[in-house]
Amino acid sequence: MSQSAAGLLQPVREIICETTRTQIVRVLSTGPLAVGDLAATIGRSKSATSQHLRVLRDGGVVVARRRGRAVIYSLAQTPMVNAVVQVLDRAANMSAA
Repeated sequence: MSQSAAGLLQPVREIICETTRTQIVRVLSTGPLAVGDLAATIGRSKSATSQHLRVLRDGGVVVARRRGRAVIYSLAQTPMVNAVVQVLDRAANMSAA
């Protein structure tokens, strides 16, 4: 595998190989959320959620924007992130069947 291909796949590995990050991506696929709302939805502390969001932001998976005092996170609109969301949705549908 080329170096550039490996670089494109790194954020995917960071999502799929960590359960909390998978949950975050699945929740954010329905729309943007503030850290506190996201933490409550996935049942984690705000601190732990923020740490996972930092990894996802550094990998280009999520983007953050400030709205007043709140930071709102949403998924980056890239082909690789869209593909990951589709894979996670299919896996969830297969496990529910």
